[in-house]
Amino acid sequence: MTDILDAAVERAGLPVHWSWRIEVRPRRRTLGLDVLPDGSIVIAVPRQTTPEDVTGVLRERRLWLAKAVRRREALAAEHPAKELVNGEGFTYLGRHYRLLLVDEQTAPVRLRGGWLRLRGDAGAADIVDWYRVRGRHWLIEKVRSWAGRVGVEPPEVLVRDLSTRWGLRTKDRSLAFHWASMQLSPDLLDLVVVHELIHLLVPRHDDEFRQRLLVALPEAVVLESKLHDEGRRVWMGAVRAAL
Repeated sequence: MTDILDAAVERAGLPVHWSWRIEVRPRRRTLGLDVLPDGSIVIAVPRQTTPEDVTGVLRERRLWLAKAVRRREALAAEHPAKELVNGEGFTYLGRHYRLLLVDEQTAPVRLRGGWLRLRGDAGAADIVDWYRVRGRHWLIEKVRSWAGRVGVEPPEVLVRDLSTRWGLRTKDRSLAFHWASMQLSPDLLDLVVVHELIHLLVPRHDDEFRQRLLVALPEAVVLESKLHDEGRRVWMGAVRAAL
C-alpha cells in the first residue's frame, strides 16, 4: 500500500527537494499534513485512503505546504539548540533561568531558587513536559481571565506541540497552545490567548476579527511585531551534545 501511496505523492508534483514520508494511521478518519521542525512533511493517512485522495489533497494544499516548509526551514536556522549542562539558559514567562543538574530530586524538572533543576536521569523531553504541564495550569487561568472580556465562555485548554503555530481553535472549540509559548513574556501570551479566544467568535482573519482584536487588546499591533522578533528565539526542543 505504501508504494502505491508513494507514487500518488509523486504525481502531486511536489518540489523534488522537499523531504516527505507517509504514515498509515488506522485511527485517523481524514488525511492530515504536518511539517516538522526540520521542514520535512509527514502525510498521515487513514487505512482506507485511496491514491487519488492523497494526490488531490497534496495538490490542493500545495501553497500551504510551501509556506509552512519555508517557515519551518527559516525557524530551524534561528531557534537555539540547548546543551543539557550546568549554566545553560532557559526561559519561562519571559524570565531567564540557568540549568542546574542535580543527583536527587522527586520530579524530573523543578524550578526553584532561580534555577531550573534537572534530575540526572532526565532529559530534554522532561523539560518539554514540564513546560507543557506547568504551562497548562497558567494558561487555564489566563484564558479564564480573558474569556469574559472577549465575550465567550472559558473553553478547555490544551498544551502540546503545534508545529509552526502558537495556538489554534480545535474542532470541538477547545483552545490548544504550543508548549514553547510558555517561554514568551506574559504580554505576548495575552496576544496569543486573545487571538484564539476571538477565533471562537470569528473563524477567519477578516475585518471583524481584526476589529475585535484591537478592541480587546489595543496594543495588538505592537505586540505582534514583538512576537515576530521574540518568537524566533524560543527553544523548540532541540539539543546538542556538550563540547
